[in-house]
Amino acid sequence: MGVMFSELRSAVVVVPTFNEAENVRWLIPEVLDVLEAAGWRGLVLIVDDNSPDGTADVAEEIGSRRGGVEVLRRPGKLGIGSAYVDGFKRVLEKHNWAEYVCEMDADGSHPPRTLLEMLEAAERSGADVVVGSRYIPGGEWVEKSLKRIIISRGANLLARIATGMKVKDATSGFRVIRVAALRRIMNKLTELRSGYVFQVQLLYELHRNGCEIIEHPLKFMPRKAGESKLGGGEIVTYASWCLKTMFRRIAGW
Repeated sequence: MGVMFSELRSAVVVVPTFNEAENVRWLIPEVLDVLEAAGWRGLVLIVDDNSPDGTADVAEEIGSRRGGVEVLRRPGKLGIGSAYVDGFKRVLEKHNWAEYVCEMDADGSHPPRTLLEMLEAAERSGADVVVGSRYIPGGEWVEKSLKRIIISRGANLLARIATGMKVKDATSGFRVIRVAALRRIMNKLTELRSGYVFQVQLLYELHRNGCEIIEHPLKFMPRKAGESKLGGGEIVTYASWCLKTMFRRIAGW
């Protein structure tokens, strides 16, 4: 007799998208295949910012063929931070069967096989959060883009100084979070609506609420299709938040 559906380990994978039609064609089936083969109940939640290339339609078509896909359509390009907030709210309100919620990019930089490893690491360790990390043994930038590595290294150094967290890759957007831990900071989610800095904001709130955070090696792959959406304005906003957070923490506010 097979395992009952309700007894399977379970996760919702939240994937924000803007013009990622080419990538979601392969990513969604691969994520679902990897999870199902390992005995996980999985759902891919695409949070799409009205992509002109029809990303939402492509995702819904995949879902109609095989299931395991939900699309949350938003009216325009509102940013990755608010996309995750809206996705998390959907999970907490509608998918109370899920034990974990996962953050994952649509561009191919986050391997689905590594997502499974991170879920298994959470199960083994009991940690509340598992971060896919480029900066621990076994992790690396496969692309070796010097400019991106310098920006990322600098951003992570600033994050550690500002927040006091020991996480080496706090800017990583590849994460597994226990739904129970996410519920503990729900009242803070509406405040976390920035772009690039969102990942550090979220991790810091989890840290401040006593969540155990561990890191898992990530081989960060080059984007498979489309263009990166990180701009100079995002970096300025990020630095500003880190400085404000550092001064507040030092002052004991």
